[in-house]
Amino acid sequence: MSVLVGAAPAAAFAGPQVIPHRSLWPDAINSPAEFDRASRAEILVFAQALAESETLDDDTLQSRLDVHHPIDDASLQRVRRKIWELLGQNYAIAARGCLAHEAFCPADSDSGDLRHEAAALSASIQPRYALWFSDAAQFQRSYLDELLRLAAVFSRYNSEVGTFNENELPGWAMPDRHFLLTFDDGPTRGPEHPEPNAEDTDLTLKMLRDHQLNAVFFSLGETFQARLAESSVEAMQGLYSGMCVGSHGWVHKSHATLPDWQESIASSSGLLRKTLPESYVPAFRPPYGQRPPDSGPFFRQLGLKVVLWSIDSHDWDDALTADDVEARVMSLMLLWRRGFVLFHDVHARSRMVVPRLISWLAHDGISWIDCHRIDWSGSGDLRAPAGPAKQ
Repeated sequence: MSVLVGAAPAAAFAGPQVIPHRSLWPDAINSPAEFDRASRAEILVFAQALAESETLDDDTLQSRLDVHHPIDDASLQRVRRKIWELLGQNYAIAARGCLAHEAFCPADSDSGDLRHEAAALSASIQPRYALWFSDAAQFQRSYLDELLRLAAVFSRYNSEVGTFNENELPGWAMPDRHFLLTFDDGPTRGPEHPEPNAEDTDLTLKMLRDHQLNAVFFSLGETFQARLAESSVEAMQGLYSGMCVGSHGWVHKSHATLPDWQESIASSSGLLRKTLPESYVPAFRPPYGQRPPDSGPFFRQLGLKVVLWSIDSHDWDDALTADDVEARVMSLMLLWRRGFVLFHDVHARSRMVVPRLISWLAHDGISWIDCHRIDWSGSGDLRAPAGPAKQ
């Protein structure tokens, strides 16, 4: 089993979320080199927290993570190994071409020991980065705890922290600086419907089109059917024109415990494929990342990829402002440097944050992936672009 880092159902979190304060970073981030410097910094801080966590005994870690069952040690070790692998790769990319005297570069240009660099970080922080470092250390430890908590309970509460087979896509296969926007839980009922926030999906789609971007929308069969019944096939096709649409199941419940989980997936996928032949992609995103461990043959039989995520925006958390969500996503994009970003088209925060990220990263060499370039029916890799990538 390989490992994915990302988010989890609310039950996996303990206490309020820690949010980074990006304004404490003293440098601009408006060039590839400046992105790399900030990326190196976040990687080193996270690596320092990860190394520190490995010194804790099980009882101390269990208390810190607020886990009330024995820790799934095998899963915990898999998560840690995979994270070290990803961090090492990312730090090597971010450190290319930098010199020893530059901030957050390896002290020895021949050194590939991320653990050593992270251990030396506290003593080497320049005064201008001191406030940022204190703040980032709090956030990255909190974020690490999210991941370790998911790993610690994995055998009891299946989540997106691990992948069960090669048919499941976590997003790490994307090239460096490439991010895919994804939106879950829609569609909302539309601007003609009287319920609150009924036009959230429509406004999210308008926001993407205004920025000449597309995304994958993982739609719920139940709400899609309700909107279809109130409109028409043509209206639904127009709504999602140019986008990619995959299934989020018929209902938003854990598909690891849902008695008719297979019917939920087959029915929602069939409805979307029939209604949106130009936009449908053979992809399923499990609510909360939860699916039966032995579900691989079922998905392969239906020709569906299980699509997880690399970065959870937390736009679903009503305790967070749009500024909070933006800061969290930016810090995690610097940390992971690639992947699938999870938003929700049923929350206004998402359509506030995405344009800010696009503007902020416009000169950093970031590419927002055209969802049609993903080989959904094959390897899940990125196909060669038909034209210049959107940056």
